[in-house]
Amino acid sequence: MKHIFGFCEDYEKIVYGLKHTLTLVRKSNDDAIFRADASGAGKVSLDKISWFVPHVLPADAKKFPLYKNIESKVSLPVAYRTRQRDTITVPDATVFSWRLCVKNAPEKPRWIIVGFQTEKEGDQTKNPAVFDHVNLMLSATRYPAVDYNLSLANQQYSRAYGDASMFGVRYFGMDELITQSNISPIDYKSLYPLFVFDVSKQSHVQIRAVFNQAVLAGTQGYAIVIFDKLLTF
Repeated sequence: MKHIFGFCEDYEKIVYGLKHTLTLVRKSNDDAIFRADASGAGKVSLDKISWFVPHVLPADAKKFPLYKNIESKVSLPVAYRTRQRDTITVPDATVFSWRLCVKNAPEKPRWIIVGFQTEKEGDQTKNPAVFDHVNLMLSATRYPAVDYNLSLANQQYSRAYGDASMFGVRYFGMDELITQSNISPIDYKSLYPLFVFDVSKQSHVQIRAVFNQAVLAGTQGYAIVIFDKLLTF
């Protein structure tokens, strides 16, 4: 789950008496395949999916208090991080605003990752894993108070690249000396210009972008909103 779909990295609770359900929602084949122009249209076929769930057998010293809790139906809090994907059509203009929030939940966003793509949806000849910088000149949120003054066309993107490359360190708490993004500055600009914002201390979040020139038609904005979730069983 963590390595393929990018979630469940902090799902470490032992669950008793509850059924797990995994729901997979497929998009079209055109959004999953990247082919050469001369090749025929590809198709993804899923014939079998196996889901391996570890089973835990408690030691004898732990069985009695564990079974007592189960018998008395003690409520246990289960906290984890979840992701929400938002998309928006970017207007053909030089200024763009996008208010992001957690849908159908009282939780607040903790991290937001934003990217843009132009005319890559539903076309197997376009690589859906590559993002476009769309001549972004400035990107800002209400936090930090100082705007991100960027100009990717003029090689001014070190701050945005630093935030993106350090995401794993700050999000997972890894050692900065041994763990950083494997994306080089050149690849970041040409292939993966993703903008990472730490909004864990904020209540309201609005992405505001100013482009060096009007955005091309067919440009979509994508955002991953990461927030904390707390359930009680």
